[in-house]
Amino acid sequence: MHSQGEAGISGKYRFCIAGSGGSWVWIGWFSWRHVIYATYTHLTVCELRFKTASVHWWNMLKKNLFPLFIVVLAGEAIFMIPFMVPRLFRSLMMESWGINNTDVGIAFSAYGITAMISYVLGGPFADKYEPRGLIVISLLVTALAGGLLLLSPSATTLFVAYGLFGVSTIFLMWSAMIKVTHEIGGEETRATAMGTLDGGRGLTSALVGSLLVFLVGTQSGVGGVIGNNVETLNSIYMSLSVYLIVVSVIVWFGLKNVETKEAKAHDWSFEKAIVVAKNFNLWLLALIIISAYCSFKNVGNYSVYLKDVKGMSILESSQMTSYVFWARPISALLAGIFADRLTLKVPGGRFLTLIICFAVGALSQLLLVLDVFSSLNLVISTIVFSAAFAYALRAIYFSVFGDFKISDGIVGTAVGIVSLVGYMPDFFFGVFTGYLIDEFPGQQGFSYVFAFTGGFLVIGALASYICYRRTATSKM
Repeated sequence: MHSQGEAGISGKYRFCIAGSGGSWVWIGWFSWRHVIYATYTHLTVCELRFKTASVHWWNMLKKNLFPLFIVVLAGEAIFMIPFMVPRLFRSLMMESWGINNTDVGIAFSAYGITAMISYVLGGPFADKYEPRGLIVISLLVTALAGGLLLLSPSATTLFVAYGLFGVSTIFLMWSAMIKVTHEIGGEETRATAMGTLDGGRGLTSALVGSLLVFLVGTQSGVGGVIGNNVETLNSIYMSLSVYLIVVSVIVWFGLKNVETKEAKAHDWSFEKAIVVAKNFNLWLLALIIISAYCSFKNVGNYSVYLKDVKGMSILESSQMTSYVFWARPISALLAGIFADRLTLKVPGGRFLTLIICFAVGALSQLLLVLDVFSSLNLVISTIVFSAAFAYALRAIYFSVFGDFKISDGIVGTAVGIVSLVGYMPDFFFGVFTGYLIDEFPGQQGFSYVFAFTGGFLVIGALASYICYRRTATSKM
């Protein structure tokens, strides 16, 4: 049925509903002040909801600002050597060490193999032990493993180094970091806390990445040509290793009074872990994460794409990728706040947010596949847009444990289980896309890469929709 209104001479509003046969059934008169009052009430409720969400976020931030800052600092620092450097300087790595995209991809596969084992084994540690010690050990071991990259490594040495990174960055670190942030956020601002974590990590990455690109630029000549590739690359790795050691000291002293309530209660048990592993919703979440992570991993291909296909120099493509990093803190934080606000209004609002991000990300990959833009500025804009929604996905997908009714005492174990599947792209994405880029030079190879990524984004959208429907029908 349809409705329509008709203003009367008296200044009142005649409200009708369409009946059968095209007739209109009058149901009453309402004065304009009723309409205005209803509109005002609706807007006031929306404003109150916005203020409530903002107050929850601000209270969460004030109460846990310093611990969250330290987790952000450590959470990004530990991944700079194995991941940030290749995203910015992969072309420099390949020219310095005499390797190709496939070799880099195989090294990432070594990381994926050891990381998958570490996700499962490390989860229970986060539920049983204080996070401070776990994080410090991870930072120091990663700094030491980075020393292998100062030896102008062969493809084999790079493979070994990344196998070590898979243990040092994940085994004791990953679940501890997610669990601490999960507790800081609480039920009402969990997505916002995760968004703050990933946004803060993105801001740290953007700052450090921009600084590294600036330092490399000071060592380059006319046209962005770098004088000594090996010395430049070694200075990058040395700087980041020292940075990791400094951050480990900050963590040790800064988190000394922080202890998870579940660690105090020793709430973890093997039987509970088995129950979690049988939870169908966790496997849906794993599918969401594997799809989103492919999009995130694809960001590492953009610098090579801009150099090999769009004709940029190594320095120019690295600069463009460092600009992309700045989309992460903004999109991650906004996505987290939006998801929490939507959840207050709509059951499953976090899953709706995931659906939107997956859909827009898939569309951006389609534009890159078809190579529809002749303007380099539009290509770069599409890349930034794609990366922004990849970062938004990362900010949200670990915030849904409350929607899945997972006990706080075994969140670390749950993180380990979904990460085992969700981060499998560390095993296959790099080597497969590297093969495509090397085997099909130019736009063709990258079109295959972008289509492959877009396909996963569509799968992620479907998995998110299933979760949303299960939430709406209370099947969680």
